Amino acid sequence: MAVSRRQLIAAGGAAFGTLLAPRLAGGIFADAAPLAADTAPDLPAPAAHGDLAPLKWAPRNRAFLQRLIANYGIGSPHYNPAQKPYAVFDWDNTCIAGDCEETLMRYAATHFRFALSPQDFARAIALDVPARPLDPTLTTTTGKPVSLGDIQADLLADYTALAARSGPIPMDNPALLSLKSKLLFAYNAIDASYDADVSCRWIIRLFSGLSHEQLAALAKDSNLWHLGQGIRQDMWTTPAQRPGRAGLVACPALTALRLTPEIADLQATLRRCGIDVFVCSASLEDVVAVFATDPDFGYNLPRENILGVRMTWPGGKLGLEPAAGWPVTVKAGKVRALHAALADKRGYGPVLVCGDSSGDYAMMTAFADTRHALIVNRCLGGEIGQLSARAAAQIDDKHPRFLLQGRNENTGEWRPSERAIKLGEDTPRLLADKA
Repeated sequence: MAVSRRQLIAAGGAAFGTLLAPRLAGGIFADAAPLAADTAPDLPAPAAHGDLAPLKWAPRNRAFLQRLIANYGIGSPHYNPAQKPYAVFDWDNTCIAGDCEETLMRYAATHFRFALSPQDFARAIALDVPARPLDPTLTTTTGKPVSLGDIQADLLADYTALAARSGPIPMDNPALLSLKSKLLFAYNAIDASYDADVSCRWIIRLFSGLSHEQLAALAKDSNLWHLGQGIRQDMWTTPAQRPGRAGLVACPALTALRLTPEIADLQATLRRCGIDVFVCSASLEDVVAVFATDPDFGYNLPRENILGVRMTWPGGKLGLEPAAGWPVTVKAGKVRALHAALADKRGYGPVLVCGDSSGDYAMMTAFADTRHALIVNRCLGGEIGQLSARAAAQIDDKHPRFLLQGRNENTGEWRPSERAIKLGEDTPRLLADKA
C-alpha cells in the first residue's frame, strides 16, 4: 500500500456556505450539504481597525495577527503605500482543508476525464521519473514488490481500453477500477520514492491536452462535488479479473475538501488594511487559481497573486514540459519563486507566512522580515514537526516567531486552540508522537 506525503488527511464538515453552518450529524462519515455554485460564502462585515472575526481562531493567534495588522497595515504611522507589506499562504491544507489537485486527480480518474491520447499518456507517466526502483515497502495486496515499469504498462493498457470506448463508462468497469487503483498507487509510490518535484509534475501531466477553459471547468466540477461530500475513506483495489503485470494493488482514497472561513477573513482583512496577499502552492498554478480567485468559494484573490507550478501551454493546451525559468514550487522551490516574483523586486520578504507541511518549511524560515509563521496544525512529523515543536515551546512567549493553529480533521473546521484532532480520533493533541 502506498500513501503520498501529500495524502489528504483533512476531514469534512460544514461546507462554509453560511459560516460554519450547517453542522455534520451522525459522526465523521456523515454527509455535508454542498456549496451552491451561485452562492458566495457569507463573511462577517468588515470590522474596524483590521479586527479579525473570532470564528474558530485560537484566541492567542488572533490577537497576534491583529497586532501584526496594526503594526504593518494602513493604520500604522510607518505604513508606506509605495512599499506595501505582504503575506504568503500555502494553499492545500492551509487555505482549505484538503488538497485540490489530488482530489482533482481522483475525480478525473473516477469519471475518466482525460484528454491525452494513449501514446501521449504513456509518455506523460514516464517522463522525468528516475530509473531507480520504488521503495521496497510498496507492495501488492499479497506482499509482492512492485515494479514501476509494470505499473506503467498496466496503466497504459487500462487507459487504452477506456479511451477506445464511446459514451459513459460504468463505474464498475474493470479497466476503470484498475486504472483508478494503479494511478493512485503510482502517484503515491513516486511521491514516496523520489524527490518531491518529480511527483509534483507527474500528477500535473495527467491533465495535459486540456485547454485553460477545460481544465478550469474540470477543477470547479471537482471542487463543488467534493465540497458536497461527507468524509469517507474508500479503498481503491484492482479487480481480481485484471491483475495485469504488476498484480493487485490497494490504496486508501480519502474524499474530503473543505473551505476555511478564518483564512478567507484573514486574507480579506489583510488586503483591506493595505497588506498584499499571495499564494505559493506546490499544485499547478491554474488549478489553484480556480479555487482561490472564484468569488463563489469566498477567497476572491487576484489571479496575478497566485503562484504555483507552471507548465508550457502549446497551442493553448496544457503541455508536458515545465515552463522555462520557473522553479517547481515545493520546498526550497517556493523560496526561489518568492524571491523571483516578490522579494528581490520589492527588496524585502513577507511579514506573514502560513503553511501546514514540510513542503512549507523553507518559506516559513527563509525570510528575516517574517514576523509570524502560522502553522495549520496537522500533528505531522519531519521538518514541519520540528517547527511545530518550536511553536509549542513559544506558546507562552510575548513575541513568538511560530504559531500553531488547531484543526479538527473529523470536520475540516478549525478549533479555538493550538491543539488538533486527528481523523478518527476525539482527543486533542499538540504535536505528533514523533516530530
